[in-house]
Amino acid sequence: MEPIDWNALRENCAGDEGLVSEVLDLFLGEAGAMLTDVEAAVKAGDAVAVKRSAHRLKGALVSLAARPSTEAARALEVTGATGALADAPGQYATLATEVQRLLQAIRLPRAA
Repeated sequence: MEPIDWNALRENCAGDEGLVSEVLDLFLGEAGAMLTDVEAAVKAGDAVAVKRSAHRLKGALVSLAARPSTEAARALEVTGATGALADAPGQYATLATEVQRLLQAIRLPRAA
């Protein structure tokens, strides 16, 4: 599965390419900090913070139509909600990988 559904993103932005660019720029500017927040919560074993930070990142990913990353964030959010964090480090690793794939996909067309 592709890291981003470009057509769905354009639909989310009502076909406005300027808005697409603005949404992408916002995500590029905030993605690192959001991912760092999730990582810190997982490392601290703080279930509430895992849920909250994963939820925040998930919201940004949904707006981008980034299904693989969204699914990874959702899984981590659910884990945080249950409070059973045994799977959280592995889920975070999956999330980080998917977000990196997404960042690459966003940057490639813009570099051309």
